Amino acid sequence: MKILNTIHEDYHMHSINYSDGMNTIDEIVQYAGKIGLKKITITDHSQFAQDKTGFSQRNRRWHTKRWKNIHNDVEVLFGVEWDLIDEEGNCCFDIQGHEPDFCILSCHPVSYQGDLKNITQAYINAIHKYHDKIKCMGHICNLVTSEYMDMEAIAKALNEYQIPVELNCYSLHTKKTNLEKLDKLLSLVEWWIYVNSDMHTLNDFSHRQAGFDYLKAKGYL
Repeated sequence: MKILNTIHEDYHMHSINYSDGMNTIDEIVQYAGKIGLKKITITDHSQFAQDKTGFSQRNRRWHTKRWKNIHNDVEVLFGVEWDLIDEEGNCCFDIQGHEPDFCILSCHPVSYQGDLKNITQAYINAIHKYHDKIKCMGHICNLVTSEYMDMEAIAKALNEYQIPVELNCYSLHTKKTNLEKLDKLLSLVEWWIYVNSDMHTLNDFSHRQAGFDYLKAKGYL
């Protein structure tokens, strides 16, 4: 198993411009440079999640095409945290109709319309449908959904299409990760892993080290 990003990269974060983060894109970028990050991807929640929760969108999505980093040398990409919607594996992967290149597939209870007891099949169906678009599987070991997940079946599907998984540092830090399921998944995946903050506040960046420390303690670093 290969870790795809270093401590200087983060591929999962949220802004106030497009979803439920507390900081603007410019504030995130400035702070990222201050703490030594070299590359980040801002992955705000999908349109489906925003419609369900009533997130306030400050900007039109096409503004990201005009936006430039005028603050520092941090490389900035824009992605979307997809939402798994139902047991058939249907997903929402856009914001305001715009689809990005970097997509994290996640399940959020507020958006998922299926039976959580069938979440394994929902994920597998989504993987088969969208494997060519999914760059990473987000926080699949969180306590809410992982109770019903068959990690061997999930890992088999991920390995088939060489899809990376995510070690979500916020969930790990706040003890919202099912560690038994996480350890099982890490032992089964054959390809890659991202260590991401899932940042919603600037302070959340500080939890990233915990993810790398966890992998080191488990012998993956």
